[in-house]
Amino acid sequence: MSHFFKRFLTEDPRRLSPSGRFVGLAAFGKHPGWDDHIEDLGLETESLILAKTILYVNGIGGQLDAGAWEKLDGARQLPQFKHLFVWQRGGQFLIGRMWSSSDGKGRKSYPMVVCAHCVGVPLDVALKQVLPALEELERACLAATTAEEVRTLLGRARSSLREALTSGEPRAQPMALSPEELGKIIERPAAAGNPEAFPRVLYQWQSQMRAFVPGKFNSRGSGVSLRGQQLRVPVAASGAEQAFLFWTRFLQVQVDAAVPLLFVLPRDENWLDVIAGEPESAQFFCLRASPKAVSLVSEVPYTIDHAFHSQANKFLSAWQRGEATAADLPVLNDTVTIAADAAAPRKSGWLRWIGVGVLGLGAAAGVMFFLRTPPTETVRVQGTGVKTNAPPPSLTNSPAPAAAQPVKTAVPSAEDAARLAAEKKNLETMAAAAKLKAEAEAAALKEKERQLAETRRLALEAERAEAARKKAEEEERAKARLAAAAAAEAARKEAAAKAALTSVSTQGETTNSIGMALVPLPSGLRVGKYEVTQAEYQQVMGSNPSNTVGERQPVEKVTWNDAREFCRRLTERERATLPAGAAYTLPTEKQWEEFLGGQKFDELSAVRDRTKPSTIGTSGPANKFGLFDVLGNVWEWTLDGATGEEKLLKGGAYNSSNLVRTMLPDKASVSCGFRCVLVKP
Repeated sequence: MSHFFKRFLTEDPRRLSPSGRFVGLAAFGKHPGWDDHIEDLGLETESLILAKTILYVNGIGGQLDAGAWEKLDGARQLPQFKHLFVWQRGGQFLIGRMWSSSDGKGRKSYPMVVCAHCVGVPLDVALKQVLPALEELERACLAATTAEEVRTLLGRARSSLREALTSGEPRAQPMALSPEELGKIIERPAAAGNPEAFPRVLYQWQSQMRAFVPGKFNSRGSGVSLRGQQLRVPVAASGAEQAFLFWTRFLQVQVDAAVPLLFVLPRDENWLDVIAGEPESAQFFCLRASPKAVSLVSEVPYTIDHAFHSQANKFLSAWQRGEATAADLPVLNDTVTIAADAAAPRKSGWLRWIGVGVLGLGAAAGVMFFLRTPPTETVRVQGTGVKTNAPPPSLTNSPAPAAAQPVKTAVPSAEDAARLAAEKKNLETMAAAAKLKAEAEAAALKEKERQLAETRRLALEAERAEAARKKAEEEERAKARLAAAAAAEAARKEAAAKAALTSVSTQGETTNSIGMALVPLPSGLRVGKYEVTQAEYQQVMGSNPSNTVGERQPVEKVTWNDAREFCRRLTERERATLPAGAAYTLPTEKQWEEFLGGQKFDELSAVRDRTKPSTIGTSGPANKFGLFDVLGNVWEWTLDGATGEEKLLKGGAYNSSNLVRTMLPDKASVSCGFRCVLVKP
């Protein structure tokens, strides 16, 4: 078994995370912040390391070294890297994005790639979060000019994705695509004039991918069975997310779960490339090849017989309802042919290479049998059993040029003629043998040069990997020193903040029965001096949902609905002491902006480098109204300000310096709490 099949996307979830859910985010390739290839950023898992090696080093690097894309003319080449990809196997997957870029020296051959490794998260859930995050990360990286900016952007995106995808309860439901959505995708090529699209896809998949079907695939088998295979199929779906979900579900029935599947989607194009098994460099030719160079299998002009067509449609209908298995797939036969229509799509991709191979064999045979019989060209369409035989123009019946006519008038004897014919035949045979030998020697020399270049490349890659490892170790040691210094600084600031509590004016400040301090604003609004604490929440609600436990810690993991219920119960509890009609509630967005008092994040150095909320009043100095932790401790629910069903949160958190966030009212997060205001009628 190859190292790829043994290690790729087979990480133990419990070793990555105690919850069994994990998200890693890596970047590699080219960016102007580096004078050469980007250092290894975020390659936390072996699967991310293998992805870089296979996709970037061997795949893209191999195609660039071979000059494969340079040989394509404009119409046959995609002008730039602009792709999304999903690489999946056995419930784990990588979701990635690449775009054309350059290094600090202006070299533009290689792209930049960002890639998320997701474990224990459903694919449809991950796609909804990861695809927009990677799009935003691309925009930010294109605007960034330094390596440090890119590292910061990557770290921020990684933290955000981990919070979004690994918090809360896991979901066990299957991927959400309804039978109606599946039917629309299947019918879309037919509506565009290609009713044979999916039968052709099924035929080509069955013909080319037999080694990967469930029950027959064996990753320990021969090298032939493990060789990667590539097909180009129509997108048909209404967007990237739906396309990845559709083709994942379409191939689940046809491909063994142990087979890695790579889906590569050029953005703004109408096709998707599927690579099954262990990819070789040649499979990545599709990244920059247009359909004029690599055809969609749905456009190859097969003439499919009625039996296969009927079986294919029956399978598609059952699959759409969720009732199909591998046993229901249509059976291949030898009656599928390529239509000989001059208007049909040109032969390209794998058909062209079949033709090239046949012509090469025909040329070699022609040298050996030149004087015997006219050669016959035989073309066999892969998997069909159909042959076409067409003798070429005669090489012996063409009239000889006038200058080549003999000038002798004497007729040679039969013995002389036989001798001359034998000498001529010997000379021609020797010339053909010499030509074949020269070609073989040239091919061997070229292969030796390729192997030497590959050895040098691997050695250089190993040196870079060792240098990266040493650099990573030094960075870890530096991080440990910085963490110790940061902890000492945080302790100093916390002590200073506690001391500052006594220096803030308390004129007009009141305290209710649960110990909640309320500060009056010039507008007359009274606002909680601190975010609601766990002790206050416990008194009113009788429970504490928080992740970081402590009486003077802000309560978190509270939904919007829970916060509203707390305010209602507190109002009832305090009814006897409140003015008529007064009530505790969440602040409106306008009220929140009022008591923010113009405070900014750059005034709060304590919000950086923290992994949990701070004790109330210690995340930074009070604002001009004497309110603490308005920014950068936990997100604070507001009463209004969002659209649709979602509700607005303000103020950022210990792990985010954004000001605005939205979430559904029944959702909770370890970084979300609230603050009360007391309003008059």
